[in-house]
Amino acid sequence: MASAVRATVGVRAACKLAPFRPATSRCFKPAAAALEKPSVKPQAHRQPQQHRRLPLRLAAAASADASAAAVASPGDYVELNYTVSLNDGTVVDSSEAAGEQACFVLGGSRAVAGFHQAAGGLAVGESRKFVVQAADAYGVKKEELVVEVPRSQAPDGLQKGQVVQLSNGMQATVVDVDDEGVTIDANHPLAGRDLTFDVELTKRIPAADLETAAFGAGCFWSVELAFQRVPGVVQTAVGYSQGRTKNPTYQDVCSGTTGHNEVVQVVYAPAEVSFDQLLDVFWSKHDPTTPNRQGNDVGEQYRSGIYYTNDAQRVAAEASKTRQNAKLGGSVVTEIEPVTSYSDAEEYHQQYLAKGGRFGQPQSAAKGCTDPIRCYG
Repeated sequence: MASAVRATVGVRAACKLAPFRPATSRCFKPAAAALEKPSVKPQAHRQPQQHRRLPLRLAAAASADASAAAVASPGDYVELNYTVSLNDGTVVDSSEAAGEQACFVLGGSRAVAGFHQAAGGLAVGESRKFVVQAADAYGVKKEELVVEVPRSQAPDGLQKGQVVQLSNGMQATVVDVDDEGVTIDANHPLAGRDLTFDVELTKRIPAADLETAAFGAGCFWSVELAFQRVPGVVQTAVGYSQGRTKNPTYQDVCSGTTGHNEVVQVVYAPAEVSFDQLLDVFWSKHDPTTPNRQGNDVGEQYRSGIYYTNDAQRVAAEASKTRQNAKLGGSVVTEIEPVTSYSDAEEYHQQYLAKGGRFGQPQSAAKGCTDPIRCYG
């Protein structure tokens, strides 16, 4: 085993901060940071470890057809039946096997680039078979995601090929075990492989029929899961907004020097869910009377905030705050501002509780689910 293995800050820190544990969930989805054995079939919706926000390179007809009202264009919400296969024809993922479709906003960051490339320019009912290079599928293999953990920091009984969960929510595969330590690989099992995406567009909501807002209500993990469950919410992401710097890291935000808030960005269809209904979820998920604090989480990144993208949202938010203030004796400290300086948080934070949280126990993100939410997993 190599005595010196380079590691990313996130992976190395996860190994140091807490022992990792065997993963209990054996499935993962194209929009997930969770990693599994190559023999396990990935499912739809979540993003892989090497996700990135596009520049969008849609398939051949996409750019020519993007202006047509009936075809999938950047900003539209889409749902796809899909099959993903290796060059030899081996199917590694499909909506049929997963029991659910790939669903995402075209041109956003919640699905691998290959899905965006294959779907762009399609009309509902149309199909496309598209070869996706590794960089736009599950990424190239990265040496820095292979980490050697000293035996003293690893639990007993680990075996080569076992999937473990790190304290930051990422998953990795044990690739070697000896007397000195355990080597784990946090690369996606399909990293470095070109893949063929065969997709059929089954639903499209035009960008003009969608709206976006962001909410700060303490630690964003449980708040995101609450919004994921709301019918009419088509996409969520956790991130940082309202700060003084661009693209901060989690460590930057936690330092308390950037002015950012931990927020959940919500994309929704007003025809299916109203902004007032989203505000009801927001108020129910936190105490809006405690400045810069939710429970044991203290700092300006945990402040209560509603961040709007249009004037109608602002008016609704102010009216809702007035009603909430009356209920709580005038003590509401929630700020209402236009969204500024938003950027996605690191991938391991995205859909954190749905992927298993700290303890490897996934919580349901099904629409309409009313199960109690365990804040840290």
